[in-house]
Amino acid sequence: MELLTTAEELESFITDARKADSVALDMEFERERTYRPILQLVQAATRDRAVLIDPLEIKDLGPLWELIADPAIPILFHAGRQDLEIFWYESGGKLPQNLLDTQIAAAMLGMGEQIGYGDLVRRTLDVHLKKGERTTNWGRRPLTPAQMQYALDDVLYLHGVTDALEATLTERDRLGWLQEEMLFYGQRGTWERTPDELWLRISRHRSLSGKNLAVLRELAVWREETASLRNIPRNRVIADDVMIDLSQRAPERVEDLGALRRLHPREIERSGEMLIAAIARGLNCPKEDRPRLPKVRDDDTDLNLAVDLLAAFVKLRGRELEIAASYLANKKDISSFAYAHKAGRDRSELPLGHGWRHELVGRDLERILDGELMFAVEKGRVKLRETSA
Repeated sequence: MELLTTAEELESFITDARKADSVALDMEFERERTYRPILQLVQAATRDRAVLIDPLEIKDLGPLWELIADPAIPILFHAGRQDLEIFWYESGGKLPQNLLDTQIAAAMLGMGEQIGYGDLVRRTLDVHLKKGERTTNWGRRPLTPAQMQYALDDVLYLHGVTDALEATLTERDRLGWLQEEMLFYGQRGTWERTPDELWLRISRHRSLSGKNLAVLRELAVWREETASLRNIPRNRVIADDVMIDLSQRAPERVEDLGALRRLHPREIERSGEMLIAAIARGLNCPKEDRPRLPKVRDDDTDLNLAVDLLAAFVKLRGRELEIAASYLANKKDISSFAYAHKAGRDRSELPLGHGWRHELVGRDLERILDGELMFAVEKGRVKLRETSA
């Protein structure tokens, strides 16, 4: 087992990796107590060489980030969203370009929406992985041989799993679906947070309006910057419900902050002046520049019943295709599509309005909504029929 602890050792592995047909990657990290995940270990493997990379010893992982961002090098992950978020932070905003996520590939083949890595290895390669180190503190050194082997197992089988999944996807003409899904990871909007929209992530923001909403926007920007600077979770700076209370009351003096029961005195002492300044910016925001709540569509009882019917169709189509129905479309996707269809709005940007989901599901949803297709029960089985038949 190779544990890389120097920049020279990392460069040597990256040189080998660039000659390989693909590189499998996994990362171990801790994120419960910090704003940014703390990277503790990286596992990487070509078909010929598997290594552990110690980010606690190697301070500059630039060559690794360059590898992940290289469109010429296929990178294999399993359930890689959080790993790629770390890559985004640590690389200074680079975008991955040539990825394959085996969890998504498995979902395309009806193996469950979020199949675990161990289960997938067992089902594709008939290999049973040990589970003994699941609760390991990967930030503690030295790592034991058992911990190192457990970590390496996360990448040792990814090439074999990928080969098996790609073969079946190709056989069933679904490889294009996977390639389309992988484009999501390479879009800047997947990772960037627009400061002016941070307030939308705060619970109960719809209880505010006008200048109070402008105050919340300013507080949300301040909290994000503060959490990033201190590297602590947002809610450990100020909790969401306190943010709402601050926005509603809009105190104008530091002395008035003490009236908020859940705003800690130490935070007032530390940040009181900045909080009052943020509140003032919101209160002084010109009316035309205040944020506006996203429009809530008028509820349509009949269309909501139709959405339930459409959800049954998606479930049926998922069974036909042997793919999790929730992966084809969730209830929100279906509802948004149905309401946009009724209003005659463009649907091409909706999940069901383009790509493989539109071909497999969206097009027929449109025909059902247009009255061209209907449900029928034949010998106990639900089927779709042309209405003209």
